[in-house]
Amino acid sequence: MEGKNIPPFITLSAAMISCVICILRGASLYTTLKIVLLVMVIFYIIGLIVQKVLVKINKDAEEAALERQRIEQELAAKELAEAELEKQAEQEKADGEGASSEGTESTEEAGVERSE
Repeated sequence: MEGKNIPPFITLSAAMISCVICILRGASLYTTLKIVLLVMVIFYIIGLIVQKVLVKINKDAEEAALERQRIEQELAAKELAEAELEKQAEQEKADGEGASSEGTESTEEAGVERSE
């Protein structure tokens, strides 16, 4: 699972900060433990939410990238097919011009032979 370290990191960071604040303010041990426990629970839930959001964002981005790649491949295939069709059309046109010019010469030669 992607981002599996996010909730513990957020939880432990928040717990450390709250512990330092409690020590600086001179809170009792019992009060400090209650505050740190409450902060850990709250920030673990926040970490889970952040993890789910980040995983969803990454998943959506990957899907969008795959879709974009698929579309680019389809366009490339379509352009390649069009280029091949144009090449075939040019080839047929060149073959047709060569055949028609040969036919014209033979008709002219036949006309010359008949007039003689």
